[in-house]
Amino acid sequence: MGVRMLALGLDGGWVMVVDEATGKEKWAVQAHSRNSLVQEVAVSPNGRFVASVGFRNDDWKIWDAASGELHRAVATHDGTGAHRGRLRAVAFSPCGQRLATGDSTGAVILWDSRTGEAEHRMQGAAGDSIAIAFTADGARVASGSGDSSVDVFDTTTGAWLRTIGEDREYGFLTCMSFSPTAISILATAGDYHGIYLWDIDSGEMISKIEGCSIIAMFSPDGRTIVAASAGDTLDVQLMDAESGEMRHRMHRHTRLVSTASWSLDGSKLASGSSGGTCKVWDSSTGELLRSIRVRRFVVSLVWGRDWVRDTQGALAFAMGHHPRLGAGSQVLELEAGVVRMIQDCVWQMDFAFA
Repeated sequence: MGVRMLALGLDGGWVMVVDEATGKEKWAVQAHSRNSLVQEVAVSPNGRFVASVGFRNDDWKIWDAASGELHRAVATHDGTGAHRGRLRAVAFSPCGQRLATGDSTGAVILWDSRTGEAEHRMQGAAGDSIAIAFTADGARVASGSGDSSVDVFDTTTGAWLRTIGEDREYGFLTCMSFSPTAISILATAGDYHGIYLWDIDSGEMISKIEGCSIIAMFSPDGRTIVAASAGDTLDVQLMDAESGEMRHRMHRHTRLVSTASWSLDGSKLASGSSGGTCKVWDSSTGELLRSIRVRRFVVSLVWGRDWVRDTQGALAFAMGHHPRLGAGSQVLELEAGVVRMIQDCVWQMDFAFA
């Protein structure tokens, strides 16, 4: 139910959306220059839009997830002083109203995703911003630098709060994500140094998970982290977020595992490799469900809701504002008592209810 869309950022500047269940391409666009790679893609919480940034490009773009048509393009070097470096990272806020972009100078811009207007320009102590993540309540955003440090900002005021992980012993940062259940807990992955769990309120490191690296993505229930194997990045590992114990190790990639993403219900996960393959796994057993050949280096990968299926199926039957996000947000309950989607009120009105 609404979990079949995989958005991929590829080398050569391509963005592609595939149907996870069939492995068939839904659409592909030359999103950025041919001598670039799509550094990161993001899917809006309602599944309607896909955002992308290119490694050698100075703009971010939003695509219609159903058709692949360009919805919005924003040039960041437009004389306003928004970004002064190359874009590296992009992420939607949990409610979908904001988009954050990070550049090679460490600057992070918060944009209104509907209008393309910049709300805050934030600069911390860290360098090159290569990864961005919002807390589950959208109140803070973190920007990770390749030198292992992470800046944390307040999304309401744009104020810098703190920098964590400044000691280079933590290795080169490659990926990070916040726990969806423990809001202040951040997981960061590096080269071969392991995965670190941080409390962004105190700035202290909580624990280290050995034997894995490169990727650190929390499952939707916050209990599991997907990673690549340290020293052997051809494998995908599922690690217990609390104990650090390995639950499953999947051995089916033949090239570097570069990215991974969970399905919205956590029952599956997808991994991408430099060899041009995307693999879908059963998260409870580690079984390989299917292998999707895209023939390009899979740089980034996001599992998103299928907007068309969800709206046509009229799955929404209850609405209300999210208590942490305030009256400017609305919630769809797709199963009794379980919030499955948070999105802003403007996009909400596009729904056709049964």
